[in-house]
Amino acid sequence: MKSSLTRTFGIAFGTLCLMISAQVAFAQSGNRNDGFQQSQTIPQQRSDAAPFASQSQSQSRQLARVGFEQYDHRTLDALLQKYVDQNGNVDYAAWQSNQQDRATLMSYLRGMNSLDPSLNASQPAQMAFWINAYNALTIEGILQLYPTKSIKDHAPDASGYNIWDDFKLPVGGTEYSLNDIEHQILRKMGDPRIHFAIVCASKSCPQLSQRAYFPNSLDQQLAYSSALFFHTPGKFSYDVQRGQIGLSPIIQWFGEDFGRSDQERLQYLSQFMPADAARLATSGSATISYLEYDWGLNVATIRNLAPSQNVQAFRAQGSATRQQAPVQGQSLQGSGTRQQIETFNPTQQQGRCCKDGCR
Repeated sequence: MKSSLTRTFGIAFGTLCLMISAQVAFAQSGNRNDGFQQSQTIPQQRSDAAPFASQSQSQSRQLARVGFEQYDHRTLDALLQKYVDQNGNVDYAAWQSNQQDRATLMSYLRGMNSLDPSLNASQPAQMAFWINAYNALTIEGILQLYPTKSIKDHAPDASGYNIWDDFKLPVGGTEYSLNDIEHQILRKMGDPRIHFAIVCASKSCPQLSQRAYFPNSLDQQLAYSSALFFHTPGKFSYDVQRGQIGLSPIIQWFGEDFGRSDQERLQYLSQFMPADAARLATSGSATISYLEYDWGLNVATIRNLAPSQNVQAFRAQGSATRQQAPVQGQSLQGSGTRQQIETFNPTQQQGRCCKDGCR
């Protein structure tokens, strides 16, 4: 009898221990998962950081009724005109201190979760949406971390947080990181000019536009941002006498997007270069080197905003293959093709895009 009671007590005690152990393991597992989800969704470096609204996929499906064509980018456009100078630098301090404009940017980004990607949309509408999403998400990420000297300080930082992978934006119920947007969406659209439009908040990045990108003017905007890149010291250089061309590391990092060989890449990129550089690039005799990349933050130290807040862009007359430096109010002659500089109007010039790129 005593032996039977002892055995029964032992079994009961063992079962109780197993149950307690299972509950502890489950609780620990849940905490790890919760912590991972939190750090993946929004950085917590700043106490005043406003996280994106978290919604389940079923909730976002109920809200998702806006297509790429209908999404309104005028909010971002107004903010860029207010805080970005003519050199593409951002007055992060002023933007960060303006609570209303901080909320407006966050509202613009939060609204993207109401997008329904299944609705039919042109490629310009999709591309403009994702370029704006990338740039706005980058700005928001920096505003939450500012003051900071470089985005590289957060890729990853001491805690392991990587702004390019861990700062995610809900769009139509799916979360996208900066790397997701660039590599899984924009690059697959087949237009290499996106590399001169998306900006990583660094001095050697392409110049951040003072305007948002719009579907009906996307081709014109991409042509301008690409040409501007190859007319900016530190991002492109050439020496005709020595037969040397200095390219941004961006061309090296994403070489396959511009061509299968150095010569193919130079041939493609020549359309954005000054005439002398373009002739050298297509001669077949140029030697290529890669410039140093400055990861310093694209912060505006002195506001240099145009009084009218206009951004200049040019439109090629005919089949242009050479583009001169974009200068306000100036008409230029380049390789027999006249290039006209004109005030940019995002409501004009509907771009035509296809699988092989926009033209």
